[in-house]
Amino acid sequence: MISNVIFDCDGVLIDSEILSFAVDEKLLPDYGVSLTAAELARTFGGVAYGEMVLALNTRFGTSINAQRYQEHCEAELAGMFATELRAIAGIPELLSSLRVPFALASGSDLARLDECLSLTGLADFFEHRIFSAEQVKRGKPAPDVFLLAAETCGWAPEQCLVIEDSPSGVVAAKAAGMRSVGFLGGAHRHTQDADILRDAGAEYVADNSVDLFGYMRDLGLVGAFRR
Repeated sequence: MISNVIFDCDGVLIDSEILSFAVDEKLLPDYGVSLTAAELARTFGGVAYGEMVLALNTRFGTSINAQRYQEHCEAELAGMFATELRAIAGIPELLSSLRVPFALASGSDLARLDECLSLTGLADFFEHRIFSAEQVKRGKPAPDVFLLAAETCGWAPEQCLVIEDSPSGVVAAKAAGMRSVGFLGGAHRHTQDADILRDAGAEYVADNSVDLFGYMRDLGLVGAFRR
């Protein structure tokens, strides 16, 4: 029985991934890599900068420095987030409707999470129940951040439902002994991405927040949709 929910952040709560991959598409040609934002999102959604850069260096024979590249991207993103970052449509209403305890577990660092949640008006929903991969040894697809969230909150992993937009996050949830739902509500995702989430182990793939609400309602996790 599900009695707790753990949300990923980027691409699930906030529409940040579309901005991040647009920056990658803009900057990567300077490093010898040409990929569209859609290609990057499908391949590297939920993947840390270091892992993405390692994969790109292997694929394209480049020698990108992961730390410098991340700093370059984050400098570009800072201004975009301040003016363009939004909560994904329907997410504040869904959070307001939840009947069970919930938390956030993300690959982003805590400082970025605090900033993004404040910018999008979601910070008060989570209070101290915010967990980052920087607090554990391994990021997703390892289960560490989900297990940290469950242990800290006093939840049994098998009673947790994870909401994720990336295959690596779904794999991490499965490794943690948790059920998961794939989410396509972020602007970086398309209906054809449902297959990569199902293949990773998602028990259901929701097209948007309304679809996600309906699935969670059937599990008894939410009440009336609060506007």
